[in-house]
Order: sequence, then C-alpha cells, then structure tokens
Amino acid sequence: MPNENLSRCMVNIMPECEICGEEADKLIVCKSCGCKFCEDCGSPVEKLCEFCSEEDEYDEDWDLDDEDLDEDEEPEDDEDE
Repeated sequence: MPNENLSRCMVNIMPECEICGEEADKLIVCKSCGCKFCEDCGSPVEKLCEFCSEEDEYDEDWDLDDEDLDEDEEPEDDEDE
C-alpha cells in the first residue's frame, strides 16, 4: 500500500490546453483573453490564442475595407435642386 501512495504523489500532472484539451509541457497565457493555450492553438510569439488571433486578423481586414471604401467614394451630386 505505501508504494501506491508514493506513486500517486510522484505522478507529474501536465497542464492542459484550454482550447484543445491536450496536455502540454508549456502553456502560453493569451494577452487578450487570458486563456492558457499550447503552441498548436495559437501564436507563442504574439501571445495570442487562435480565437483572439482570428479576431485581430478580422479587425485588420475590416479596417482595410473601410479605407478602400473611403478612397473609392465619389462626391454625390444633388440633381434634385
């Protein structure tokens, strides 16, 4: 019996990724939402999980679309006057 207790204590519990659920040696904390993710579920360099990274890309694309629209707009002429 004492060996069983010792073996339970010596089990190294690895941290679990909050996105994929897999155990990982190292987890990164997302600087945007605070979730803990593995290297496969985000960008360790940017410290963004895949969800926040996609939001960031979407926001950048949205800003570019707004700029493109501003450049393409022509002044409206009032023909009813």
